[in-house]
Formats: sequence, C-alpha cells, structure tokens
Amino acid sequence: MSQKDYNNIEDFLIDDTFQKYCSGENKSCIQYWEQYIVNHPEQLETIQHAKRLYQVLVGNKPAVNERLEHMKARLKEEKNELSIFSWHLSHLFRIAAVLALFGFAYFWYTQFYSKRIEPLDQFVAAQIFETKKGEKKTFDLPDGTTITLNSDSKLELDKDFNDHARHVYLTGEGFFEVKKDKEKPFVVYANDFDISVLGTTFNVKSYPNDGTSEAFLVEGLIEMRSKGINENSMIIKPNQKIILYKNQFIEAKKDPAVKKEALKSNVKEIKIQDFSVDEPAVSSKEIAWKDNRLEIMDQDFESLRHTLERWYDVDIEIKNRNLEDYRFTATFSKENINQVLNALQKVEPFNYEIYGRKITIY
Repeated sequence: MSQKDYNNIEDFLIDDTFQKYCSGENKSCIQYWEQYIVNHPEQLETIQHAKRLYQVLVGNKPAVNERLEHMKARLKEEKNELSIFSWHLSHLFRIAAVLALFGFAYFWYTQFYSKRIEPLDQFVAAQIFETKKGEKKTFDLPDGTTITLNSDSKLELDKDFNDHARHVYLTGEGFFEVKKDKEKPFVVYANDFDISVLGTTFNVKSYPNDGTSEAFLVEGLIEMRSKGINENSMIIKPNQKIILYKNQFIEAKKDPAVKKEALKSNVKEIKIQDFSVDEPAVSSKEIAWKDNRLEIMDQDFESLRHTLERWYDVDIEIKNRNLEDYRFTATFSKENINQVLNALQKVEPFNYEIYGRKITIY
C-alpha cells in the first residue's frame, strides 16, 4: 500500500518515515512529508490529527519508534502470507493492534483535548484582573485558583467561569496555581497557544510584541495546543519549558523590512527545554520575576528592550540598529533603570540618554 492510499490516522502512525517526520529527527523524512502534504491537501486534516496524537503519546520525543517498527514488520509478514480476502482481516487486526498501542493516548486525545479546549469564539469576558507597567499583583479567582500577574499583563475570566468549566484569557505573563477540580477543566487561552489543566502550577508568558511565547511547568501536567498555520498539541511535564518562536520574529531577523504586525499569530518553530530536578536554581530563573528578580538569560537587546520597558515603566528607543543583536546575561533585583543600563554597558559598549520616562540608546 502506497502512502496515497493511507486513509486513517493509524495508517500514518505505523509508518516509520512519518514517525521521523513528527519527531523532526530526519530531514529527508520531513521534506518528503511536507511535499506529500502539498501533493495531497485532501489528507491534511488526517495527517494533522495523526501528528498531534504522536506528539501526545511521546511528548515530542521518538520513544516508540522501535516498538512501531517491530509491529510494522510483523504486520507486513502477515499481509504477505494471507490471501486477498484475509488481507481485509489483517487490515482490521492492524488497526486494532495500533489502537491498543495508542489506546490511552487516543482516548485522552479525543476526550480530554478535543472536548476541553473549546473554540475561543465562545469566550465572553466578564471579569478582568490586570497590572500596569512596573507592577506585579496576586489575585484569588472565584474557584480558589491563585494567579500572579507580571507587569503589563491582563487576565480575563469567561462569563461562565466556574459553572461547568474555567476558561480564562491571558495577555502578558502569569504564574498559575490552579485549584484541582476534575469536573471543571481550567483552560488558559493566549495569543499563540491554549493550555488545558485540571490542577497544577505553571508559568505562562505571552506578550503580543515579544518574539517568543513560553510556558514553564512547575508541577502537575498540562497540555498545550499552539495556534497558527501549523497547529501542534503536546504534553508538558514538570521542569519542562516550551518556547514558541513566532513567524514574524524569525522573518524579521532575516529581513528587517518585514512588518512584524502582518505575521503576528503564526508560530514558526517550537523548542522544548528540559530542566533537571537536581538544578532548582536553573528552574527558578523561569519564575524569578515573582520574587522581584529580573533574570536576563542570553537575551538580545531588541527583546530586552521590551522586558525593561515593562519592568521599569519606560519607553526605550534603539537608534543604532547594530546594537539590537547585542546579547546579555545578568541578574538584577533592586537596581533602578540607570543602574541596569550602566551594568549592561560594561558587557557591550553603547551610549544612552534619559529624559523622564523616555530612554534613547545609540
């Protein structure tokens, strides 16, 4: 059977080249399946569902390749030995075998994922919690969940919040300590992804003007679904961080003339970082802002500009575009903006002028 005859999710899942395409471990397989999708657009929806199910099961890691390869070999042997009539029985057996292997993930996918992350067009904000630039606040939601908002952030609660479900929309950055309630799933909608949980602790960062959006899980289990042209669904485990690089950020790096606003919602690349449980100091950097520590980790000047603007409630203009690619790593706590800029000057040479809330860097 050639790939063009693949009709079901299971057909794709037992194909080792498709597995390598999903895991991103083989460039040839990626190129092949990307071209296959172009040639067979009618199968795009089925392929997307198969890819999501693969990622749900293995957490974006090719952990089941050997088992699937072994199963495929067994099924091929049976197919060669059976008649045309019995091939249909073999086909049914193959589907049953694959579903047995993916049973839990498939059940979870259809029950938890497809039903609990509902379309955003059903969201109607009824209550709003927000912070200004240079401000951080902690709020208690009606269900017992605690949310700490970083500066220049907003959390909107759905009008039916805590009736049958708990839906919120986040703009900016927030640290969630979700009250466990199996009957009422907690869903966080953001600009670039949605997150579904039952009860857990995690950090979400999704500022519209930043080049990346992030989610970091402290404890529990969450499912993230990215938005845009190439949607992805994945399970995030404790001490894992997901970084979504936005399309406009990558394209603007290649061509400064690209207008960032035109591509705002497209996700271009997704990266998963695993932090060791033996390195709490590393993980704590992801939520250091809660303790009023500004952690700068290999950040370029352009993205750092937005961070400093929110943190100190200032407006920064970089007149020398060559400075945008300067990279900085530092930690600040009680320093004012002038002290921060002086410290950064010692890492990379630049000049600046301050006029009230307006800062010019050249």
